Amino acid sequence: MKSAAFPKFLVLPVLMCVLLALAACGGTSNTNLTQGNWAVTATSNVTANAAAPSFLIGGNLTQSKSTVSGTMYVIDSLCFPASQQIVVTGSVKDKNVTLTTASFEGQVITVTGTTSDPSTITGTYKVVGGCADGDQGTITATAMPSISGTWTGLVDAIGSSASHGISQATLSVALTQANTASADGTFALTGTVTYTNSTCSVSGTISGGSLAGLYIANLHVDTLEQDESQGDFTFSNVLIDSATAPKNMTGDYEVLSGLCQGNAETLTLTKQ
Repeated sequence: MKSAAFPKFLVLPVLMCVLLALAACGGTSNTNLTQGNWAVTATSNVTANAAAPSFLIGGNLTQSKSTVSGTMYVIDSLCFPASQQIVVTGSVKDKNVTLTTASFEGQVITVTGTTSDPSTITGTYKVVGGCADGDQGTITATAMPSISGTWTGLVDAIGSSASHGISQATLSVALTQANTASADGTFALTGTVTYTNSTCSVSGTISGGSLAGLYIANLHVDTLEQDESQGDFTFSNVLIDSATAPKNMTGDYEVLSGLCQGNAETLTLTKQ
């Protein structure tokens, strides 16, 4: 008895499937980086930078297949203003990541790193051109968890109704961070504010604010005062203490209008 002949038209497709399966088994796949707000700490190893040995980069990173893109900001740098939007592009191959910023006043930052997990990149950076030309060092980049939650701290209250001069009030901020980035690469912050034991303000609503990495440039709050008038304050130049487990944020608290107008102090808010 003759054995059944294997149809010739099936040979090529079957062979291709086998080869593809073998390639998949022996190959590697690109890391899928966590999408969202990334905080980068850069530490210079250039002796000339002893006065400013490190700076921060923060903002949105997204990945599509092997391509990475985003808009970020450089903080605490003598050569990059914190308000400057900087476009970032790059790629992921296996666990290797390369990122390059768009040129700003002739300066370009290039990052070469590796990932141990989708939320972490470690490696080196180098600046070519402009004010920071020749700077280089190490970087650690982390995809931050949301800072949504309740944050509280103590502020001075020097209202006209205070009978003993300066008193302290508890400021509580119910903060919500947007899940997706705005067009400028920052993550919008919204929420409400309440005061306890304040001689000035009763409550408030966040009317503006955004997060980029560890940095909040300016949180603006409209307040309701004890006499039912309107006031407002800002919480600006705010730095968060940790990219992996944010617990405290510290910045400049200034009352612009209202019963405590003129109050200005350093404020630390702690996550509850």
